[in-house]
Amino acid sequence: MPVDSVNTNDTESSDIDKATDHLNLGTDLLAQGKVDEAVAAYRQAAKLNPEDEDMHYNLALALAKQGNRKEAQEQYLEALRIYPDYTEAHNNLGNLLVADGNYADAIAHFKEALKISPENASAHSNLGKALALQGKVADAIPCFREAVRLNPDFLEARYNLGRAYMAQKRIDEAIAEFKATLQRRPDFVPAQRALVEARQFRTK
Repeated sequence: MPVDSVNTNDTESSDIDKATDHLNLGTDLLAQGKVDEAVAAYRQAAKLNPEDEDMHYNLALALAKQGNRKEAQEQYLEALRIYPDYTEAHNNLGNLLVADGNYADAIAHFKEALKISPENASAHSNLGKALALQGKVADAIPCFREAVRLNPDFLEARYNLGRAYMAQKRIDEAIAEFKATLQRRPDFVPAQRALVEARQFRTK
């Protein structure tokens, strides 16, 4: 009796389908706040379909929420190995590097994200934050301005632009940004405090 040969393509297709199922399960679990279970589901997805950048990207997201920044960075890098133009992988990896104090590498990833997606307001804002943390406030200001231009309701970028103006003693400009932030969200406490601080500074 002849033995049926194994169809490699069918096996690969089955693994991809299973990986997608695990990916969707992980997304559902993460939305429910079940981070550890989501990590397990995403790990299985990445194992079944290791050359799909989205499997690694989503695993990185869950690992970061779990507090496992080191492995999250590794998974973002794996996603970027597969797909170097993955804007959000560059952006999110940059944020993890900022959290570790690795500003130079973070800046490189934010700049790479902006080469791919020049109108990504989040990447402009994140680049500004990283530059400001390096003490390069003058370089950070255009980044925050561009983020606000692209998304006028980007309150974090507006607030950080105001703080950057404060650092340069450009008080009137800082006040204008804090006011604009509070017009959009009156209960934004950091902007409330910063506005008081800026007004006090102006009266000295």
